Amino acid sequence: MTPRASRPVRFARLLALPAICLPAMALPACGLKNGDDGFREGVPTSDAVALKVPSGQVSASSQLTGVDGVVGTKSAILGQKADLYVTTRNVTDIVNGGTVAVLTLVHTIVEFPPTTVGTDMAVWGPYSEPLKANAWRLTVTRTAAHSYDYVLDAKPKLAADSAFISILTGHHNAVVGAHNQTIEGLGDGTFTVDWDAESTLPEHDNLVGKADFTYARSSFTDTATIGVVFTGVKDDVNGEIYNAEYLWSATPGNGGDFQYAAHRDALPGPGPTGTAKELFTIHSRWLETGAGRSDVQITGGDAPTPAPTVNECWDINFNSTYKNTSYDPTQTWGQESSCAFAPAAYSTLN
Repeated sequence: MTPRASRPVRFARLLALPAICLPAMALPACGLKNGDDGFREGVPTSDAVALKVPSGQVSASSQLTGVDGVVGTKSAILGQKADLYVTTRNVTDIVNGGTVAVLTLVHTIVEFPPTTVGTDMAVWGPYSEPLKANAWRLTVTRTAAHSYDYVLDAKPKLAADSAFISILTGHHNAVVGAHNQTIEGLGDGTFTVDWDAESTLPEHDNLVGKADFTYARSSFTDTATIGVVFTGVKDDVNGEIYNAEYLWSATPGNGGDFQYAAHRDALPGPGPTGTAKELFTIHSRWLETGAGRSDVQITGGDAPTPAPTVNECWDINFNSTYKNTSYDPTQTWGQESSCAFAPAAYSTLN
C-alpha cells in the first residue's frame, strides 16, 4: 500500500461514541438524607465506575488521521506529546463523562427522601417539571443484604403509570466496612442505558442503541475493572450504526491497561463506504509513573494484509520515544528499547 492517500480519514471517527446523557428529573426543592431505610447505597457513585489514566496536558485540537483510510498520525514527532497517549486520554475522558452524567443523576435522586418506602423497595417519583412532556420514576429494590436492583423509568407526563418504560436498569453490590457502613466509591455491578427506549418518549435525545456497563472495585488497593459494550449506536457525524467495546483495568501503584474495539466501515476511504466493516482496535498499557505504550491494528473487511499497525511508546512526561507505523516509514522513529512495555500486544477484544 502507498504511504500517502488523497482522502485521509480522521482517526477520531473510529473512536466516536454517543454522549451518555439522560434528561434531568425535577426534584423536590428541599429534603434530607433520611427515611430511605438504607436504599441510597443501592446505586453506585461515579467514582466506582471511573476510568483513570496518568494525567498529562492534552490538547483538544490534537487529531490523528488515516493514510489510505488506515489509522496514522501527522502531528507528533520524537520527543513531543505522544498521539496515542492523547487518544487514550481522550477516549477515557469521553466514557467518564457519560458515566458521570448517568450516575450523578440517579445518585442525586436518592439524596432526597423517597416517595414511598417498603420493606425491600423504595420509590422516588413520579416527578415531572411543569414545562416538560416526560415524567420520571426511580425504583430501588433490595435483593439481599447490600445488594440492589434499580430502574429509572419514564413515560409521557399525562399517560397512565402503565406506560412507564425503562431507560436505565442496573444492579449494584455495595461494599461495607467497619460498623456495617457503606464505603462510597466501591462496589460491583452492571447497568444499561437504553436510548432506543428513550427515543419513544415525547422528549428525548437523538441517540440510538444501548450501552451495557460492568464494573468492579472491591477496595481502594485491589485491581479495578470496567467494561462498556455499545450496541447499535450511531455516529452523529456520518450516521453509521456500529458496535464498540471498552475494557479498562488498573491496580493502584502498578499502572493500568485499556482496550478499545469497534466494527466500523473505514476502508477503502472515509466511512461509511457501503462495504464491509473493519475491526479497529487499540490497546494501551501504562506504569504508575505514566510511561506507557499503545498498539493499534485494523483487521477484516477491506483492510490489507498484513494488517496495518501503529505502535507508540511514551515516557513519564508523555512524550513520544518510539513509533512504528507499518504502512508509512515517515511516521517511524526511536528505538523499542525505550518502551516501558515490549513487545507489541494488540487488543483481544473482537
